[in-house]
Amino acid sequence: SLLRACSRLEIHPAQVAPRSHAAHAVSMIAALAVNALLPGAPPPQTTATRRGLLGGFAALVAAPAASHAVSARTGLSSVFTGEYDDPQHPGCLRSIKVGGAPMLPSGRRSRNPQAAIAGVDSACDARPEASAVWKLTGSVAESGESIAIDFSPKGGPKDLLGVWEGDGIKFPDGNKWTKVPNGTPSRRPASLATLNSD
Repeated sequence: SLLRACSRLEIHPAQVAPRSHAAHAVSMIAALAVNALLPGAPPPQTTATRRGLLGGFAALVAAPAASHAVSARTGLSSVFTGEYDDPQHPGCLRSIKVGGAPMLPSGRRSRNPQAAIAGVDSACDARPEASAVWKLTGSVAESGESIAIDFSPKGGPKDLLGVWEGDGIKFPDGNKWTKVPNGTPSRRPASLATLNSD
């Protein structure tokens, strides 16, 4: 049986090959299956340790989720990417684009995707000039449920937290930017097509 084959399994820790845990797990499973189907076959010789096998199972389970952990919250996949209505500045441009996560000094990639925020605060009854557009940076939480925006270039707080609430971003002062489903192309400067977030 499969359990009897497992009990006969010989482990050789000193012969561990430089393969991934997932590869060890696949090899181990195949060897055990053959041994269980052929009771007279000798115990499989394996280069995987029991600890390596357990690690392989964990790797097989975790790999699909890890590969999409950050990418699912960048670009158009992020709920924050888009254009908004700001009740404190009616008719004015409010644009957010969520890009990739930056590299950290340690050489690892951050789990927090970066965001580019652009807007205009006055004369919003017509297309603004490119020079009137202010630009800020932000960071999206790993959970994808909040965004911290650096408003210090405009004289505001450095890390103003905005939380996604239903159809927009709610800020601590009670103001809420409501996302416009099809964007606001008429609010963008004609010369800056890169503001397009559709």
